Amino acid sequence: MSPSPIALDFARRRRWPGLLGWVLLGLGLAMTTLEVNDFLLRRADLQAREHIVERLRHQLQRERRHMVSTPAAPVRAEEAAPALQLAAQLGRDWPALFANVDAAASDAVAVLSVAPDAVRGTVSLSAEAGSLDGMFGFLGQLEATDTLDAVELVSYEQQGGRFVFNLNARWERR
Repeated sequence: MSPSPIALDFARRRRWPGLLGWVLLGLGLAMTTLEVNDFLLRRADLQAREHIVERLRHQLQRERRHMVSTPAAPVRAEEAAPALQLAAQLGRDWPALFANVDAAASDAVAVLSVAPDAVRGTVSLSAEAGSLDGMFGFLGQLEATDTLDAVELVSYEQQGGRFVFNLNARWERR
């Protein structure tokens, strides 16, 4: 008689999955299928809505082009007068205004702020000068420009050896 073989295999044998494992795997696959189906349905719905929005956008653009190209009734002169007057008031010479203010400011005067009002035709300026002569020289140079008229000193005060002043002017259209 021969002795029985010695089993020296220390690795455990793998157990077959139980029923619970198969049930959980089936539930996971079913949930994945439902989520993929829901994703596909939502994507199709989103594409349909995007198509509707694009169609409405094109329709709106066509209607706007039609409205702009064929006015229902011509604009009467009484209706157009306020719009033309406002366009004329706002159509002032802005580059000339700023160029004249810059040219009038010398080394003795620093312009702090310029506030033009095209509708009323006025300009408010704030500046500072090292002396009263520099301040009045600046006012005289502004008065001599062809864009500003009726320059008047509104207020001034001395701060640390410098004169800070505010002035108003009428903005002429030339």
